[in-house]
Amino acid sequence: MAFRGNPIDPGPLARFTRELRSLVDKRYRRAFRALRNLPRIEYRTLVDAGAHRGAFTDAFLELHRPSRVILVEPTPELAERLKKQFDERPGFLVVEAALSDTNGEANFEINQSDASSSLLKIDKRNSDWFGLDLHVARTIGVPTLTLPRLMEMQQLHEIDLLKLDLQGAERLVLTAAEAVLGRIAVIYSEVFFERLYESAWLFDEMNDYLAARGFKLCGLSNLVHARDGSLLQANATFRRM
Repeated sequence: MAFRGNPIDPGPLARFTRELRSLVDKRYRRAFRALRNLPRIEYRTLVDAGAHRGAFTDAFLELHRPSRVILVEPTPELAERLKKQFDERPGFLVVEAALSDTNGEANFEINQSDASSSLLKIDKRNSDWFGLDLHVARTIGVPTLTLPRLMEMQQLHEIDLLKLDLQGAERLVLTAAEAVLGRIAVIYSEVFFERLYESAWLFDEMNDYLAARGFKLCGLSNLVHARDGSLLQANATFRRM
């Protein structure tokens, strides 16, 4: 039996099968490339925070078979869609809330491009950087939960993979989760190289915070550049050492 956080060797046959599948199965190949930096451990629990339309969880399920998956999404319309998509699967749960640094309620800004919606104020330069209309379309009140509270509610003693795609609110979640970071094996998070949202961490700030708490950077993927070539954001994988 593989313990959480310990590397696992799938064996030569499994490795060959995986490589063969990556040649013939397009969905699997896309998932494998997108998540290639995830450490090869046994993933039994996934918390997908900022689940949006479920694309990350869909890709993750191409590669792994967790027994518990909790998708956290504050936008009511998206949360309802996720419930229809995932709630009937054993071990899956959709929580309509925003992970944050408090338990209560907060304003959530839904932008014209809903993937950029956030608890934080968006920098107006984003529209120029991305060449998209990223103004705020509406503001709603949403429930907020800290990660420790979510783990308590769902009786999660450990999390094998915590995915954070919170448009800058990762800082809020991680600083309020210091007491439980030792119970997380891998963190997969969006990181910024420009301050795309007010008070959001830049990459080096997140990296320093997690390194001081026992995490090591495993890789960067999905790099996004501005129209002028400046590096804006990426996805970073951190593993507890």
